[in-house]
Amino acid sequence: GRNFAAGMSGGIAYVWDPKGAFKALCNLDMVELEQLLAPDDIGELRKMIEAHRRHTDSAVAKRLLSRWGRSLPEFVKVMPVDYKRVLMQRKSMIAAG
Repeated sequence: GRNFAAGMSGGIAYVWDPKGAFKALCNLDMVELEQLLAPDDIGELRKMIEAHRRHTDSAVAKRLLSRWGRSLPEFVKVMPVDYKRVLMQRKSMIAAG
């Protein structure tokens, strides 16, 4: 819908955007849109879609999984800017010991 992510300050959303129209529907005041490139993100998304298929017998989930290599680039990661900053700081602190 319109104004997706308005007020989104935490968490991560994965949006299936096969037509590339999502950016126009998203409130970009507090979030950035990213490609799914990190193996952790890709694995998390796939597990969520698999669970959805298992629990709902969704035909859409089945189709996405059956053509995973083509489906994956159609997803957008919605990442709140402040949340990303906190995660990066935490990662730096852990790396520094």
